Amino acid sequence: TRAVDVAQGGIQKLHAEDTNLIIFQENKVNRALIDKDAIFTAEGQALTATAKVVIGQITPYTGNYGISENPESFAVYGSRKYFADKRRGAVLRLSRDGITPISDAGMKDWFKDNLKVCDTIYGAYDEQKGKYCITLETSDTSNRPLSNGIVINKVDRVDFATLCYDERSKGWTSFYTYKVRHGLSVNNEFYSFNSNN
Repeated sequence: TRAVDVAQGGIQKLHAEDTNLIIFQENKVNRALIDKDAIFTAEGQALTATAKVVIGQITPYTGNYGISENPESFAVYGSRKYFADKRRGAVLRLSRDGITPISDAGMKDWFKDNLKVCDTIYGAYDEQKGKYCITLETSDTSNRPLSNGIVINKVDRVDFATLCYDERSKGWTSFYTYKVRHGLSVNNEFYSFNSNN
């Protein structure tokens, strides 16, 4: 077994990628080697060795971000992982260059205002269009509406807003009128699901 820093909150999501395990805690994101461990030379340089340890050394990613308590916001495409950190009011991308707050691409204030009033945050990746789609939902209609009057959708007395981050334009391109509870790409088509529809 391996222990993570309990001060960073509970483990909300585990994601295996190649020979690494990515550990999403409420306030931190870490990676660990799988079936390998790092040993160090006398000079302090790391060497990777095969070991009988299932989970090797745990190393945190740079940045003070986690997945809060919203693992449903996680989506993956290739080497890019997307997720939301409600506590810090940010939407993030984890890739080879580390954690990047993609909510800063023209929508920083919008996400800071709206993530804090959400009950759930759903994420999915549209492979055909190269977009991370995210739906923010709140059932507390006494709060100010989501999206500060830009888009307000009321279905079953739940306020929600759906928008997408486009990798090609490096920005948030549009609001949508549908909810994404789950989504997947099959045969070059993107299918989103809300309940059983």
